[in-house]
Amino acid sequence: MAGRDLIVVTGGSSGIGLALARRLRRPDADLLLVARGPERLAAAAAELGCETLAADLATESGVAALATRLEGVERIRVLVNNAGGPFRTPLLEHDPAEAAAAIDLLYLAMVRVTAAAWPALARAQGSVINVVSVAGTVATGSAPHYAAAKHAAIAWSRGLHVEAAAAGVHVLTANPGPVATAAFPHHRLRGHRWARRAVITDDDCAARVVRALERGRAESFQPEWWRAASVAQAVAPGTMARLARRSRERFG
Repeated sequence: MAGRDLIVVTGGSSGIGLALARRLRRPDADLLLVARGPERLAAAAAELGCETLAADLATESGVAALATRLEGVERIRVLVNNAGGPFRTPLLEHDPAEAAAAIDLLYLAMVRVTAAAWPALARAQGSVINVVSVAGTVATGSAPHYAAAKHAAIAWSRGLHVEAAAAGVHVLTANPGPVATAAFPHHRLRGHRWARRAVITDDDCAARVVRALERGRAESFQPEWWRAASVAQAVAPGTMARLARRSRERFG
């Protein structure tokens, strides 16, 4: 591996991660997919002809396994932080275990994985793609622990973009809106006459993210018009709260 660059995609066995892996792989670089499920990883490896690592990045042992794999890697061209999962327990149930699990997977995993990859990223003056979410820019009543962890992740990713530039590493914060994946199928949205227009495919999302990376963007939304929700949250939080309540009543 010493003579070739490495591209690392976490949460890479399905959905947005797999779609990004398909678009980022290059003949002059090796590809490593990291995810929890060995079965889906095996299917992805058979398709892409790449290396895989089964690891739960929400745990210290999972991050340690990835760090061990990255020892001796000279250059990481691209790191995609995409590991994720749904966290839907209502906040008023006051479940600290789910809150901690969301923070571990959706925020701290990004921090820990990036730290493990950083020496090789800096040597390559590579790129980091942090797949966050529109949910990191607005407050909603749907999957609230997910949204809270994504708020933390987006603040960290924005800060990393500023600091990493000094080392020549580019950081892109990607904020997808609803994307139809196995974890988030969005059946109710897709079944609605108008709301279905807000849902995109994982491949469309990946194409937009890669395009933003190639253009050197610091932050992007997929589709870009979701940026309006972020602006509205900042200037009219009460209005956004009312819209979120109505959306939750209709779509859950």
